[in-house]
Amino acid sequence: MSIKKAFEDAFVRAKAKGWDSMYVLVDIHGTVFKPSYHNEEKYEFYDYAKTVLQMLTDRQNIKLIMWTSSTQEMIDDFLNVFEKNGIHFDFVNENPEIHALPTDPKSSDFSNKFYFNIGLDDKFGFDPTSDWKEILEFFYYKSIHEYN
Repeated sequence: MSIKKAFEDAFVRAKAKGWDSMYVLVDIHGTVFKPSYHNEEKYEFYDYAKTVLQMLTDRQNIKLIMWTSSTQEMIDDFLNVFEKNGIHFDFVNENPEIHALPTDPKSSDFSNKFYFNIGLDDKFGFDPTSDWKEILEFFYYKSIHEYN
């Protein structure tokens, strides 16, 4: 499935279910920032990553979840870099807002696996060299007002 299709399907599903928010999981290394195999982080964004994350930050119906196995010190550094670039993550490695889906609480339990609608992670097949641009095109060219 393309990343554009994943976003489109998630918006359609959210609208059909009357959900106020969608949750987008975002990995850092190899997804947002180009990997730095040195002792010091370079914080070099992939093309379009910063623009897309700023755009998602500005949307009322999207909540960003940072998904990382980094140390707390590194997470704090990432959050500072993101804030300086106009990017806000609502949560880090958790989604405390969803414990059971409101439509069927008897069949859902997110106490051990937190809920998200879309995952942006190179380990999930996300290609940062092309998918950030596809997301940008989705929002700019696929009638952004249709998904507000």
